[in-house]
Formats: sequence, structure tokens, C-alpha cells
Amino acid sequence: MSKPLLRRAGAVLPAVAATLALALVPATAASASSSPSFGVGATGTVQFWNRAATCQGNLCKVLVNEFNATHKGLKVVLSYTEPNQAVSKLSTAIRAGTVPDVVGLNDINVPVFAREGALTDVTQYVNALPFKKSLSPGHLGLTEYQGHYYGAPYLADLSVLWYNKKLFKEAGLNPNNPPNSFASILSDAKKIQALGHGVYGFSFAGDCQGCLGFVMEPDLWAIGDKLITGPIGHQTIHIAGNKPLASLLELYHSIWADKLAPANDQTDNGSTWGDDFEAGKVGILPGAYGFLPGITKAGILKEVGIAPLPGPNGGYSTFDGGDDFVIPKGAKNASGAWEFIKWVLQKPQQRIYPSHGYTPVRTDILGPAFDKANPYDAVALKALGHGYAPHTTIYNAAYNAPGSPWFQMFSEAVYKGNISGALSTGQSGFEAVAREAGDLAS
Repeated sequence: MSKPLLRRAGAVLPAVAATLALALVPATAASASSSPSFGVGATGTVQFWNRAATCQGNLCKVLVNEFNATHKGLKVVLSYTEPNQAVSKLSTAIRAGTVPDVVGLNDINVPVFAREGALTDVTQYVNALPFKKSLSPGHLGLTEYQGHYYGAPYLADLSVLWYNKKLFKEAGLNPNNPPNSFASILSDAKKIQALGHGVYGFSFAGDCQGCLGFVMEPDLWAIGDKLITGPIGHQTIHIAGNKPLASLLELYHSIWADKLAPANDQTDNGSTWGDDFEAGKVGILPGAYGFLPGITKAGILKEVGIAPLPGPNGGYSTFDGGDDFVIPKGAKNASGAWEFIKWVLQKPQQRIYPSHGYTPVRTDILGPAFDKANPYDAVALKALGHGYAPHTTIYNAAYNAPGSPWFQMFSEAVYKGNISGALSTGQSGFEAVAREAGDLAS
């Protein structure tokens, strides 16, 4: 599996970000049929679009092949949307009236399509799922708009804290005691840095806007601190005067100023993210669970530990990244699409996710057997229940676009040490983006 850069919430090109701002269809979403047979015993063909970036471990192929082998009257036809083309391709299909039946869509983009009335309302069917309470709250939350659900969780691509147990031990630290606060991250990084010989205490992708949001925001969500709050269309920005955010930026500034991270981190756009950790030269790496295949291939898995991303003084969270299932308005076989979605969400299918590089979206499959078979993924899955993803239509513009308000704030604080100025820049920048999108509360 390649570097998970293309799977981050941050992998959005300017053209795609612009596409998100376009009106798609009149803002009235179709509701799925209320027939009791909806999603049961469907026949025909289901056209399924899956992001190529989230089938690098062949999960989508395995699911489709198994479904087709066990559902003789219903066939799922798999097609890929190329990296950074998923949104524009779906937008074009919606405008042309030639939509697929089901799409695996980057979950952070779902609110845009829901707000534009481009998706089928599946509220009653989501509510009827007996395992609804165990579904990823972040993924499910992104399908909700004005009290209705317009999709369901598909697969999780989560942020975690990786650490090198061998370096911890050499630095006199407990290899079974990962950092659980901002203070312990800084303290542990300093002790590891003291080992010398080209070893660094910490590493981050400093020129990858999405990567930074993916691993830093959970540190705030761990204590319930969210930068964007309120319903879509009436949102408030909480950056100026945000003490936990100031502490987080101060942590990264201290790491940078004390040279606890490699100098080339400042220009890392995500293409080499985690390479230094896989080489055994970094003690602490906030990153993706998707780094596991690379760590395994590097032959250092036995030396590596995994932990949730901690809050300022405890607690933990994760960025509920990955994909949601959505059924576009006008789908020819919505019933078959929902039958496929329900099948994928069953426990037998969920249990195969780890072997293909992803985390399930149901926390109720956790247990002794799963934990023993998937010790690393179990840590990520436990964090899933405490996870979140910003419920907003401005995420791409506020975080991922080149020169985004988020990145301007990060750069001003971390590389220049101007924390107060950075918070002011962030507040005005986020508000400007929200205002332009018609999302800022009056």
C-alpha cells in the first residue's frame, strides 16, 4: 500500500475545492422508498463507485466479489474514481442525470452534497439498523443534515500516535507508557532527541495542510474543543482566545524551536510523511493507522507501539477519516444499493477490514478475539468511539486549500512563534471562508 497521503482528509486539489462550491441540484433530496422491501431481496445491477485511493489494499474488490458470490439475483459492478477526481466526477454525473447507485465518498465531502440536495434520504433505514449505536460517530455525523441521514459509514482511516519502543527504552523511558498529554510528548521527545546519532524525538508533515489537521485536531477533540460549531449554515468559529488550541500550537512550536524534529519537516508535503519513522530514526509520530503496512515492510513492527492521540492533559480522540456510503439522488437501483450497504456493515465483513489496511466502522466487533488478531487496529478502533470529524461544508477551503487559514495559522505559530497573532489570523481567515460559503452565523 502506498503512502496514505491520498487518503487523508487533506488530499484535495484547488480544482476539486472549487468544484465543491458549485451548486449541484435544487436543495431537495430524494427520500428512499418507504416500502418494507427496500433493501431486501433486490435484483438487477448496482453501479458502485469507490475511490481508487481507498481500495489500495483491495478491500473494495474483496467485498464486491464476496457479495456477488452470495447474492445471485443482484450484482454489484465496481468502478474507480481516480485520486482527487471523486468529487468532480460525481458532480458531473449529478448534473448530467447519470449517477451511479452507490458511492464510497470521502466522508468530509458528504455535507456538501447533502446540503445541495444531491443525496437520497435514508434516515428511516439508518435508524432501523440494530447496531446503529456502535457505528463511528464521526462518519455517521457527516451524513446528517437538518436531522436527516444521507448515507452510512463505509470504512475508517484514522489518525493515531505511533512511537518507537526501542528508542523509548534506550532513552530511559517506559516502552509500554506512550505519551498521554502535551507535556509528556514534549518531555519524551527531548529525552529521545538526546540519544543523538541522527535520531529525532518527533516528526510531522509540515507542508501538508490536510496531514496537519488530521493529526492535530484530535488533540483538541479529546477534551471536546471544536474550532467549528453549530449547524451547517449557522456556524461559529472558536479560534481567538482558544486556550487548548494555543497550547497545541505552542507544543509544535517548542518541538520546532528546540529542533526535536527534522529540519526538512517544514517542507514535507506528505509524500515522505513517516519515512523517517519507518527508518527507526524518530521516537514519536502522529500519523495514520494506514502507516502500518509501511512499518511492517520496514521490519520494525516489533519495535513500534501505537496509542490514541492525547488531549492537553489526558483524554484521547481520532480523526474519523475515510469514506461514507451515499446513494445519489436519481439512482436507478437504490434498493439494491442499500442492500449492499447493509451487507458490508455486517460483522463478518467488518472483521476482514484490518487485513486490508483499514479500520472497521463498528465498535461492537471489539473483543478478545479481535484484539488478539488485530492488536494495532484494536487501538484505533477503540479510539473510533471517541472520534470526530468536523461537520461543515467549509473543511476543504478552511484546511486543505493551498494557503488555507488553518495552514497560515499553523505556520505563523509554529515556524515564527507568534501564537497570539496566529490565533487572530485563524479566526479572521476561518470566518471569511465561512462567510463566503454562507455558513457563518449572523
